[in-house]
Amino acid sequence: MLYPETVVLSLEIRQIEPGITVIELGGRVTLGRESGQIEGAVLKALNDGAQKLVIDLSKVTYIDSTGIGVIAYCFGKISQSGAQAAVSGALGLVRELFKLTRLDSVIAFFPDVASACDGLATASPSA
Repeated sequence: MLYPETVVLSLEIRQIEPGITVIELGGRVTLGRESGQIEGAVLKALNDGAQKLVIDLSKVTYIDSTGIGVIAYCFGKISQSGAQAAVSGALGLVRELFKLTRLDSVIAFFPDVASACDGLATASPSA
């Protein structure tokens, strides 16, 4: 039996409302082949026409520097495509690592998916 804190990575993509795609991550976002799934999911969403993405970290139990790097890289790809993105649900150590790396000053963080969707809905498009 796997305990929740040992789950490597789970990923689910869903459309919350027209134009907003949520990529929900769960488990551990760490060095390894599984982290590549995040980039693939973001690129698929962008190729499918997503203009606003929420990366939901509420079910992430642990993230390392590789995971932080993958999220930062994905935000760069999202920005390059002219889309917008936000992070929701980052708690505890996960949130602290984003603060430590100061990525929270360039990535919009929200407490939950609903507030992230509201924030993206009212945000002006990237130039």
